[in-house]
Amino acid sequence: MKNILVVIFVLMLLCRGAAAADFRFSPKPNKAHLIHWRAWGPEALDEAKKQDRLVLLSLSAVWCHWCHVMDETTYSNEEIIAFINDHFLPIRVDSDMRPDIDALYNQGGWPSTVIMTPQGEVLTGGTYIPPDDLLGRMKQITDIFQHDRGTITGWLEETRVALAKRDLSEGESAGAPAPGEKDLGAIVKSLADVFDEQHGGFGTGQKFPSPESLDFLLARYSQKQDPLVKRIVTTTLDHMAKGGLFDEVEGGFFRYATKPDWSEPHYEKMLDLNAGMIRNYAEASLVFGSKEYEKIVRTCVHYVRQNLYDASTGAFFGSQDADEAYYTSENRKGLTAPAVDRTVYADSSALMISALVSAYGAVGEQQYLDMARKAADYLLADLFVRETGFYHFSRSGTRSLEGLLSDNVLVGSALLDLYNATGEKRYLIAAKEINALLKSRFYDAAAKRFRPSLAAPLATPIVPGILSSVNHNLANYRALRFMGRVLAVEESQDQKKIRDEALAAFRGTYQEYTPNAAAYGSALLGAVENPIEITIIGKRKAVRSYLAAIRDVYVPNKVVRVLSVADDGALIKKLGYPKRETVYLCAGKRCSKPITDQRKLKEELRKFLERNGGT
Repeated sequence: MKNILVVIFVLMLLCRGAAAADFRFSPKPNKAHLIHWRAWGPEALDEAKKQDRLVLLSLSAVWCHWCHVMDETTYSNEEIIAFINDHFLPIRVDSDMRPDIDALYNQGGWPSTVIMTPQGEVLTGGTYIPPDDLLGRMKQITDIFQHDRGTITGWLEETRVALAKRDLSEGESAGAPAPGEKDLGAIVKSLADVFDEQHGGFGTGQKFPSPESLDFLLARYSQKQDPLVKRIVTTTLDHMAKGGLFDEVEGGFFRYATKPDWSEPHYEKMLDLNAGMIRNYAEASLVFGSKEYEKIVRTCVHYVRQNLYDASTGAFFGSQDADEAYYTSENRKGLTAPAVDRTVYADSSALMISALVSAYGAVGEQQYLDMARKAADYLLADLFVRETGFYHFSRSGTRSLEGLLSDNVLVGSALLDLYNATGEKRYLIAAKEINALLKSRFYDAAAKRFRPSLAAPLATPIVPGILSSVNHNLANYRALRFMGRVLAVEESQDQKKIRDEALAAFRGTYQEYTPNAAAYGSALLGAVENPIEITIIGKRKAVRSYLAAIRDVYVPNKVVRVLSVADDGALIKKLGYPKRETVYLCAGKRCSKPITDQRKLKEELRKFLERNGGT
């Protein structure tokens, strides 16, 4: 019997070790693994309820400098380790892998540290918390939880009532007029109000790049040629490239800068951010004719290709770790490069696919388009399931977390970008399939918005994390823009109704967070302004030639329609087009004369844009 118990004990230790191995801690020496971490899931939360224990939730990220510091200091303090193991059920969540949990409980940055009830209600929290501070909080909350539970119950009920009154008040103010040009102007003004005239960017404290803000402003400038908008965009791009945020040695941009002049960056490099930067500089190089921006595009794509890309599979990796000693060294060759997180994320990969399509347009490098194709084919083959859409990530060959709105919207948008650049209908067909999934599974007709996830949350805190509404709104804005782009290719009154009613429902939300306002603006632009439709009739080789001829013309609201005489004869006849190699340009009910000379297409497109509100 004694031997059996020993075997069971050893197996328990091995199981605990196997579970701990799934958590990722600071690469520097630390004792954070000695905390008895659980993974987020029904088992852990049920255990907390059965044991009537408070939960200590740690939201961390593999690239995050202060997450590493927390592991090395607070979570390596022996008194804290013992107190957590004795009094809490500790749960550790990787924020990149579980953006749904991160949104629910994030306290304003990474790491986020949350003390909550077994039912998931937040009692206190913060970002990085030093050892003495965390120990004091844990002791105080534990004492109240054990000896004065009524105080917690009363506080939660007061909060619930207050929020219910607020929601009722907001509901009474619903029914505002449909959004339009006035809102687009208001969004430009909101960005101009926080624009840093001296250093570019938005705000006067630490600086985070805002790619979607620049996306919107570039599109707006192409229509209105507002000199203020041009100044915001060019000042921001110029200073980001020179202030320290840009790695002039290896290429790529760091995540953010701690100073208003873009200096003293935090040195992590994120795939999604670099995708946004490549896209911004590529499109700005077309709008403003800047060779310097084009050079930055080449340098950044080279960085991604060398560090965050698997050429054998087409997969992109999520991030490269921060290492101040490495990046500030005058001679990096003798140093070990920061670790790369080789997890593949659907949403970040999709953003990079779109960025590479933009880079191909600006620079003309066929290899960029080839990389985008290969990455899209990888996502479709490895991460897509028809019933729920895309899995969020794949790590070491295992895919996890299906049914997130953001993943499906961003991959769908990337597929449309590829279709616009290549004319390959398989990408359009896949994008339409994702669009159908959004309508059938994600859209909540009663709430007039898309659900952030198909899965019901395990906990719904009365006061969710500050990123909850921000991320939910952003995903909806992106979904509405994607749906509008599909609508432009294939008209549908049902889909138009969904888009228009959701845009109206979200009209009062874009003021909450200025950078997100730009994403709403991009969705609204597609509804307010007529898209530029480029219909190409011809065989595959001719289609490729026509598309290549206009690759370096910036058309922010572009819709490509490729028609084959062999496969689309009925539609060509319905549209009144001839069954021969031809291109038509349309905006609303205004169309160009048929264009049959590839050499003249670019010139004709530029003229058409000038006449119809483009550059």
